[in-house]
Amino acid sequence: MRDWISDLLLFFAGITGGILIAGIKPYLDGAKKKRTETVEARARILAGMKEKHDEEILHEAFRTTEAIRGELNKSLQTLRKTLTTVLDPVNSQRSAERTETAPRSDPMERNRSTS
Repeated sequence: MRDWISDLLLFFAGITGGILIAGIKPYLDGAKKKRTETVEARARILAGMKEKHDEEILHEAFRTTEAIRGELNKSLQTLRKTLTTVLDPVNSQRSAERTETAPRSDPMERNRSTS
């Protein structure tokens, strides 16, 4: 008889353990689901932050590029003004020299005739 009672106790212990596991398992699954949702939300937040950071970097690069382009345009205008100022007197002098000077002969032709 003693074996029958121990078998019955083991049977009820198994049933009780199964009921406890069945009762606790939804809580464990719920916690796992919450952790998964939290990890996914964190990944979305980090992706959003990275995208925003990349956009800020691009915006800053475009702003810097526009500033450099503006400085280059200013330098180009200054260079054009300088060249215009410098070349106008030189061009007027050259045109005056051309009218006053006689045409020159080629120096190579002179060397050939003397040889």
